[in-house]
Amino acid sequence: LLLRVQLRLLNLVAQPRRGSTVEALFAQLNDSMHRALTSRTFVCFTMGELDPARRHLRLSNGGCPYRYRAATREVEELQVDAYPLGVRTGAEYEVVEVELEPGDRIVFCSDGIVEAGDSEGEIFGFESAEDAIRRGCQEGLSSAQLAERLIAQVDAFSGAEPQGDDQTVVVLRVES
Repeated sequence: LLLRVQLRLLNLVAQPRRGSTVEALFAQLNDSMHRALTSRTFVCFTMGELDPARRHLRLSNGGCPYRYRAATREVEELQVDAYPLGVRTGAEYEVVEVELEPGDRIVFCSDGIVEAGDSEGEIFGFESAEDAIRRGCQEGLSSAQLAERLIAQVDAFSGAEPQGDDQTVVVLRVES
């Protein structure tokens, strides 16, 4: 079922309408997913539009994106209150607009990162994810190294406890 859902999602994402805004595309994708998924299945997903020349990012999400600000050496969650895709039809999705500076990072995490559990029933959580991102960025890790470090920390936290969700990390670094 998961592979079939992922293939449907890829098919829907691969066919955006030219000239549509991120908000409109996200709403269209949500309505399509609502029709395609069972009532107990939903998708945490982030969609963005990046203008590298202006260092401007617009994104809408039902996932867990973070921004590391190189100037302040702090991490913030780019939070938009929204339902995951497929939960209900007609959901509206706001857009976060971010002006990026050289050295900033955008870290996209699937919900399987923050919701990873250990044998005691504790979850890795948003604060642990933020802390891992902050430390990795402050240490100057490459994007690939930061993604690997975050996943390794989640694995160390979870131990042998089986996880019920994917664990995906994508890191973008803003160059000068």
